[in-house]
Amino acid sequence: PAPPEAADTEVWFDAPDAQCVEPALGWLRTLPVSSGSIGRPGGHVPSAVDRGRGWWMRTSAKSMEALAAAWADRPADVTFVGTPRTRRLLFGATLLRPQLRIAPSGTDWFAIDAEWQQEGLQLDAADLARLRVATTPFVKLSGGWVRREAVQVHDEVAVVLADLGVEIGAGPQSISLWQLAGAAPSSLDALERLGADPAAVEAARTLRARVAAFRGLPAVAPPAGLRATLRPYQARGLDFLSNASSLGIGALLADDMGLGKTVQALAWLQHLRAADASPQPSLVVCPTSVMHNWLREAASFTPDLRVLALERGAARRGLFEAVGEYDLVVTNYALLRRDLDTWRDIPLRALILDEAQQLKNPDSVATHAAMALSARHRVALTGTPLENRALDLWSIVQCVNPGYLGPRAAFEARFDRLDAPPHARTFLAAKLRPILLRRTKAEVASDLPPRIEERIDCEMTREQRLLYVDELRRSRALVESLGATGGLAKHRIHILAALTRLRQICCHPALAGGKRTLASGKFEALFELLDPLLDEGHKVLLFSQFVECLKLLDAALRARGIRRHMLTGASVKRAEIVDAFQRDDQPGVFLISLKAGGTGLNLTAANYVVLFDPWWNPAVEAQAIDRTHRIGQQRTVIAYRLLMRGTIEEKIFELQQRKAALARDVLGEGGFGRALTRGDLDYLFEE
Repeated sequence: PAPPEAADTEVWFDAPDAQCVEPALGWLRTLPVSSGSIGRPGGHVPSAVDRGRGWWMRTSAKSMEALAAAWADRPADVTFVGTPRTRRLLFGATLLRPQLRIAPSGTDWFAIDAEWQQEGLQLDAADLARLRVATTPFVKLSGGWVRREAVQVHDEVAVVLADLGVEIGAGPQSISLWQLAGAAPSSLDALERLGADPAAVEAARTLRARVAAFRGLPAVAPPAGLRATLRPYQARGLDFLSNASSLGIGALLADDMGLGKTVQALAWLQHLRAADASPQPSLVVCPTSVMHNWLREAASFTPDLRVLALERGAARRGLFEAVGEYDLVVTNYALLRRDLDTWRDIPLRALILDEAQQLKNPDSVATHAAMALSARHRVALTGTPLENRALDLWSIVQCVNPGYLGPRAAFEARFDRLDAPPHARTFLAAKLRPILLRRTKAEVASDLPPRIEERIDCEMTREQRLLYVDELRRSRALVESLGATGGLAKHRIHILAALTRLRQICCHPALAGGKRTLASGKFEALFELLDPLLDEGHKVLLFSQFVECLKLLDAALRARGIRRHMLTGASVKRAEIVDAFQRDDQPGVFLISLKAGGTGLNLTAANYVVLFDPWWNPAVEAQAIDRTHRIGQQRTVIAYRLLMRGTIEEKIFELQQRKAALARDVLGEGGFGRALTRGDLDYLFEE
């Protein structure tokens, strides 16, 4: 009955039609829900007067899984409403999009800012990592329940922006047209689709138009005094180095081995000298084996540069007084460490760090010495800027552009991890684009002769196989025992030693304690390969990681009357050894160890290469082949990789192919390094 004061008032009550509501009620009854209000704090049974006030469900892993399973079967003609968080949870994260702000920032630069919209997800790295490994549709995080697919939307957007060099939540970021032009066209297309409002969409269109009209860095005319005709890609390298120096930033020229990084750097030095005649020297720091190459090429290509070589010997100290009279000084990393106190007080026009992978360890004395030098312009040259881990790259960049990749600890936490999120390496590659230029052999194939790589499978002799199997069983037992005593990571040195013994047996039993009189199936296969090549008058480079193996090969070659040259870490007068091989007009073999011949050698007199044993890092194998497959080579280069069939050598080769993701994502080359897991070790040591 109506109250007395409302007796003359017509009152209407709206009640849902039972027939229309029943499908929704029936669906609700399939869920772990209760009707009415929850009642008292901590209570579970609503009071009688509250029974008609709705439905409720306690959230738990079990109940949320039941909701997720039933959600797809909800009645189609019922409208579901809820708070923004509830809608996002139940209807998916498809409405998530970043708030983009794009504005011109000087010539050829844009300021781009990307933040999640206010209604978007605020997830930290730990939340995202948990979502990536979740198996249930809904996941409870510190801020509440989140749909698992939210991380997919987040990562898809993050990858697109990372390819452009933009981080979500990092505030306004200055991005150059040069950087944007290197991104995938699909990323630029997506940038327009990500615009959350008309202004952002229009700004994205303007940016795309500017990128489409961008024709590259300003071209720099070859400087007067340069006695070399730069190939088109080398001219672009000069443009890149000159642009970096004009902006006051350090640069990393990371062209493949053999593409002429030295002549590009010399052209740049000549350009700097022409632009600024102040009497300041430039310094090249390189391995000892490369010093004479710099002197030769400087004399040939930039004869106007006054060049001084600082080498070992008592006379070096007196030469420092005249350093200011030279345009270019060349020294090596060992002497830089020794002379650092003197170099600290000498202002340099430019510093060039050649074979900069020497500085991949940020804790090394050489790296600290390079950082301590005072130079207006800095450039690093290396064909392998990333060998084993992302920290290699951080260390080299820190030497030429301090702080560019952020603090070391933060960099390691973000990029130097095997479980890094999908967009991390994409962003790192984009971040490096303004300061790193890399061209591969494939990109300049028209400037180089063909290159053929062939695998040759070898068979062990009977005695060699018995020794190998015996050693394999001992090594497997060692791994199992070490794994039971504190984890394999603590015993990596012992494990690598066991792997090395197996590899040595594959080369020759004598390298791992066997008798020197025992035969090696790989030696037999080698001479079957060499004999026809030498008969045809060819010269061959042969690389091995094991110096003792080279000594055995030297003795075997001598016994057969084959001309030979050998270069190891113990060799003195390296330049004379190399020149003797280059000038030798007779067929022969140049035996070279990995450490002695991995960098700085130009050996175009040979066009055949033998990789006698496989190395962990395939980039090092590529460097070995690049000793002869380089500018100046006129003949097809053929490289033979000898692998002992059914042994650890085959497995190393297969693991190389699996473990190349890190460097491929960032630079496009293979890196192996420290990524061996327990499963990999089990694979390596199985019979």
